[in-house]
Amino acid sequence: MFQVFIRTFFDPPSRRSVPALWLCLCLAAPAAAQTGTIRGTVQDADAQPLPGVHVVVAGTPRGTATDAAGRYRLEGLPAGEHLLAVSAVGFRRAERTVRLAPGDTLTVNFVLEEVVLQSGEVVVTASRRAQLSNTAPVSLSVMTPRELETRNVVALDEALRYVPGVQVQENQVNVRGASGFAYNTGSRVLLLLDGATLLTPDSDGLPLDALPMAQVEQIEVLKGPGSALYGSGALGGVVHVITKPFPETPSSSVRLFGGVYEPVRYALWREKWDDAGRARPFGGATLTHARRLNDRLGFWFNLAYRADTGYLNFSRLWLVQGYAKVGYRPRPGLRLDVLAGLLARERDNFLFWNGGRDALNPGNLSFTPGTSPTGTNDAFNNQFSLLPAFTHVVSEQVFYTLKARLFAVVIRPIDDVTGKPRSVADGTLGFRYGGETQVNWQVRPGHHLTTGASFDANLTRSSFYVTTDGDELGGQPEAALFAQWEATPGNHLQAVAGLRFDAYRIDAAETVTRLSPKLNLAYTPGPSLTLRAAFGQGFRVPSLAERFTDNRDFVPIARNPELRPEESTSVEAGLRTLLPLSRTGGIRLDLALFWNDLANLIEPKFVPERRAFQFVNLTRARIRGLEAALDLDLADERVRTRLGYTFLDANDRTAGAPLPFRPRHLLLASLDARLIGPLEAGFDYRFASRPERVESDFARFVPDADLLVDTRVLDLRLAVRHGGLHLAFLVKNALEYYYLERPAYLAAPRNYTLRLQWTH
Repeated sequence: MFQVFIRTFFDPPSRRSVPALWLCLCLAAPAAAQTGTIRGTVQDADAQPLPGVHVVVAGTPRGTATDAAGRYRLEGLPAGEHLLAVSAVGFRRAERTVRLAPGDTLTVNFVLEEVVLQSGEVVVTASRRAQLSNTAPVSLSVMTPRELETRNVVALDEALRYVPGVQVQENQVNVRGASGFAYNTGSRVLLLLDGATLLTPDSDGLPLDALPMAQVEQIEVLKGPGSALYGSGALGGVVHVITKPFPETPSSSVRLFGGVYEPVRYALWREKWDDAGRARPFGGATLTHARRLNDRLGFWFNLAYRADTGYLNFSRLWLVQGYAKVGYRPRPGLRLDVLAGLLARERDNFLFWNGGRDALNPGNLSFTPGTSPTGTNDAFNNQFSLLPAFTHVVSEQVFYTLKARLFAVVIRPIDDVTGKPRSVADGTLGFRYGGETQVNWQVRPGHHLTTGASFDANLTRSSFYVTTDGDELGGQPEAALFAQWEATPGNHLQAVAGLRFDAYRIDAAETVTRLSPKLNLAYTPGPSLTLRAAFGQGFRVPSLAERFTDNRDFVPIARNPELRPEESTSVEAGLRTLLPLSRTGGIRLDLALFWNDLANLIEPKFVPERRAFQFVNLTRARIRGLEAALDLDLADERVRTRLGYTFLDANDRTAGAPLPFRPRHLLLASLDARLIGPLEAGFDYRFASRPERVESDFARFVPDADLLVDTRVLDLRLAVRHGGLHLAFLVKNALEYYYLERPAYLAAPRNYTLRLQWTH
């Protein structure tokens, strides 16, 4: 149905959430002379308002979502007969036909019957358009605002730790073994913020701190190659952060939190750092406000402050971040949204330890005469993002979107003597900018075309680079055309075919081009079962940092201008089923088998003749495995559990050995339960097996860098909700298990957090 197709911008993850970009298309068709308005409320059988419920006019692109009070409003509808369709996860879909006269304002209220698995979670990342998650022909996980809130998530990496199949190694995100460890350089996972690419211009890494986490409506994680739709950065997957829309009634929140890291248990480590025997505090605050000023204008802002003394010597951090979003609808059918953010951060970066017997202090390297690099650096960092988007509904069948993006970073090292930031000439100044246009066209019922073009470029100067021209300035402009055709030839079959053409200019003398095809099939024999199969090819162009970094201040790295793009061919087969256990409980099960062959995979290697590490191409690699994700919902959502298991078989086929830094087993288990009255409790348990292979060259220079162990982390939480107040107590790493986040970097010890949130 086209109202689903048009929900490219809708994003409701649950019945209690409001779709982030849904309201982008709370647009009427081009102004008609004879129009009217439909408004009303949506409640459950107990007369409780239901926020985040989809209300659409069937067969049209017009739709909205209910606000916190369960209210909705559809303006600019042409006079005549309309079929209103209302749906939310956990409730039976409702429809009603109404007749609207010119100039009328109709009030149409709905009461939804609660029943499990009758509606669908709507996702937008799988096909660049909205669709029910259980019909998406790919593997995809979703995190809701409630899951972020209960875990006191303040940065994206903290959220992704609780997604099945995802492993976070300090600042690097690894989806199904796609990435090893390279200090968040050249990410194979693409980050989108409201559909706009957000990668750092210097390293193509994920800016994990530069997101308005208190205004996140939904996080979608697409697993597996997404290059056919999203280009180079999506070789291993896509993380899509979708922000909240503007509520019908003003909304504000204040969150305060504080906590401590426990003193270190082992006397051996305490002897080498005095502060290890003391509790190390951290804390922060977040303020948000959102409202509609009138029918045309709305906004929200998110202000956050965070300070952390760190549990390692030289790992302090403080940051201030501000984000704002403004939406303007000059007339029905048109909408402009502008999202802007600014971050200032000072951080001691702990790079590598001084060995297993001195794990809390940074180490030193000194194998080049006259140099004494250390395992830490201090930097002052500014980040700025500007993401405008314009949407125009041309007709009932066609709309298009224009987007622009700018992401800038300024990194200034901090002088060891004065303690002040040095000149940017000693650091990095980078800009990533670009734009995109996308057209969505319902050619005929059941047949959809999504097509578009994009352009991106870098302009980055860094003291760490030596480019092909011999200077410090690098840039890799890229352009792409993409198209995707979706057809539903029968009531049960869905076919999706896509093709993307990318062209990257490496330097003045070389341009790389690639075609990335995809073919997905989904077969839905019944409402509770979907079988799927997917084939796709992708590629990733080396980042500026991988190609041109040439520096010995820290870990010695030599540039490699000869790096070739990575290439992949992947296939996947899976199923998704929804099994009701009772009137209000059920099981969601997702199984996937995947096979990914890679060529020219880029990994850091030590090159003896250069006495430095260098990013090099492996000839061939293969990652295959299986994944099972199970969500269990019992007793009217009073008990929810999530289980996820991923098996990985990742091999360097050239060397005939496992790929380094990939665990063979990943396990995630979570439980949330409402206890007595307003009391809630929950836990998360994460397990990752020790990688079968560790890059031993690193251990030549960093003591015990090849020392890795299994990851076994238990987090506990207890909370009380009363009205708009939410008080929570969290214990992370409750078993006080010491393990390594990545080579030569100890993970956080047991720590306690007390959080108070007020929402109005």
